[in-house]
Amino acid sequence: MRAYRPDHAYRPDIDGLRALAILSVVFYHGGTAWLPGGFTGVDIFFVLSGYLIGGHIYSELRAGDFSYLRFYQRRARRILPALFAVLAFTLLVAMLLLSPNEAAQLARDGCAATLSAANILFWGTANYFAGKSELNPLLMTWSLGVEEQFYAVIPVLMVLVARVRRGAILSATAAVCIASFACATVLAHRYPMMVFYLLPARAWELGAGVALAVRELGRSSKTPSKAVATIASCAGLALMIAPMFLLTAQTESRVPPALFSVLGTVLLIASPTSSINRRLLSLLPLTFIGRISYSWYLWHWPMLAYMHIVCGVHLPPAAPAVTIAASFGVSVLSWRFIEQPFRASRRAPVPLLIRYGIASAALLLVCGVVWRSGGVPQRFPALAAMETAGRALKSDPCLAGSTSDEPNLRPDCYGLSANGPSVALWGDSHSAALAPGLRAVAAARGFGFDQLGKASCPPLTGATHFIPRIPLLAAGCARFNRKVLDLIVSDRRIRIVVFTAVWSAPLNRTWVDGWLTADPPHAGEVPTADANSRLFVDSLTAVLRALEDGDKQVVVIEDVPSFEIDPLWRVRSARIPVRRRLAAWLGIQDAVDPGFAPPDANPNIAAANSLLRQTVAGVTGVQLVDLNPALCSTASECVYRSGDNLLYDDSSHLSTYGSIYALRDFQLPAAGGSSP
Repeated sequence: MRAYRPDHAYRPDIDGLRALAILSVVFYHGGTAWLPGGFTGVDIFFVLSGYLIGGHIYSELRAGDFSYLRFYQRRARRILPALFAVLAFTLLVAMLLLSPNEAAQLARDGCAATLSAANILFWGTANYFAGKSELNPLLMTWSLGVEEQFYAVIPVLMVLVARVRRGAILSATAAVCIASFACATVLAHRYPMMVFYLLPARAWELGAGVALAVRELGRSSKTPSKAVATIASCAGLALMIAPMFLLTAQTESRVPPALFSVLGTVLLIASPTSSINRRLLSLLPLTFIGRISYSWYLWHWPMLAYMHIVCGVHLPPAAPAVTIAASFGVSVLSWRFIEQPFRASRRAPVPLLIRYGIASAALLLVCGVVWRSGGVPQRFPALAAMETAGRALKSDPCLAGSTSDEPNLRPDCYGLSANGPSVALWGDSHSAALAPGLRAVAAARGFGFDQLGKASCPPLTGATHFIPRIPLLAAGCARFNRKVLDLIVSDRRIRIVVFTAVWSAPLNRTWVDGWLTADPPHAGEVPTADANSRLFVDSLTAVLRALEDGDKQVVVIEDVPSFEIDPLWRVRSARIPVRRRLAAWLGIQDAVDPGFAPPDANPNIAAANSLLRQTVAGVTGVQLVDLNPALCSTASECVYRSGDNLLYDDSSHLSTYGSIYALRDFQLPAAGGSSP
């Protein structure tokens, strides 16, 4: 019996594999606790895409009948109709449910998705201030960006290699896979977001499918024996399924975690005659789910995201299941009335591609107008004004990003030419949030003002902040703080140094918040709570003593209250009518806006404040300031809005108005030190 070929008859087991992939992704996104590695379903899709697309191209190259126009005609008919429908849906709903700022961001993402560049956009904007992923209705388009960029590259590469020697396509594909795998392996611990989002580090997954298709089409041997096929398919199923249950988004590995999913998928595709493929993967329910998997992948995420936007990050217990079920029904309709009719089109390649080009341009125009207008602020002008007032921090030039280890010394950040004494503010993004208020306080006393801050980088020496999702931060933070300390100590203008930061963040010791380390190259092991606390005290003491020796007056400010809820979400929910009514109908109690809320009850916040007091008590002349009384009327009630003025930009960062409000009673100490 001849081998099954990727260019020949329909294989129901391929749809069965698609079904397993989409089920794992959908249930993972729905928050299913027992499937922490469900995200590996995307890796399965990549292999399947490589296998099917690579098989089509290679088959036509062998027959001397390959056409770029026909290739992109097939891709356009397969991908664009359902994608355009989802983009139109998300944009329409955005006009009803999203604030101007949220709608502008969604329209920006829609532009990127239309241009097949969503993965590049999300990689480029994956910074400290990026919003929560579950609130981005178009986040799922990142994987489409990877695939569409692959479709742009793979036919060109295969055609070029075929012109030299067609038999070299397999070895060339293998070489690309090896290079891509090496790229993913080497860069994963330094640039994890790059490895996650960009094609060069994902190409090996798609390339594995291409290589398998080329091998099958290029050989004349018979299929493996039934015993070999059974062993291969059992091993493949185990390798593909196990990561769904065993991996987590925080799993540390010396090789790309997708390796096992990719190998398992390859083994299953290569064993079409096994009982697993012919019976299990070819079951009618699975093949049907596989056929609608593309539509389901597109529809489930924006529906879940909009549910999160209405209900908050923590959904009611039944909401994920109901949303997933609803998205399945919509996907069946999408497959039947959008995918199928457009795929059956017999229109010639050139006029068809022109029509899709016009549709893309129209969608791009609409998204561009919404984006550049700021999300059509005329819909909710008062809310637009509140959001605009909160954008200053995200574009603060004085706040160094996670990839920079140099303080910004431009005149409005570091006034070297200013006459008279100066106040220096040193810390992370929370210090930058406090800067407008402190600048005003300093100006009222006739002081200059220097702002020296770096995101996620508390002002410590002898230890630095390590965050697993931003591996390069630790070394960069250490270099930044050394430079800032030297700068402050050597600058005789600076008489007063004010510290503040998210002091509790490194005490959380999680993948998101990280921990402290004195040895950045070997920071991967989570320290004990006691060791982490000791390092906190020792490193803060070191920097306080260094400033004391430099004849500086030091003020340490405890972190301002943060909230478990996002105040801006509450404000939006209360001021967008459709959103408010949906939240009320769903019984969401938090979607009200009284202007105050309980502070975050994370015990590490209290622990950080205790460590601050302990440290400051051991160094003479240091002033410790608690801003909680300025923002909280009681221990369980802190204000986040005053009239139409937001005091917070999010759940923890003060707005410009909020920093002035929090420091309204703050007094700078008398400046000591010698005259400049």
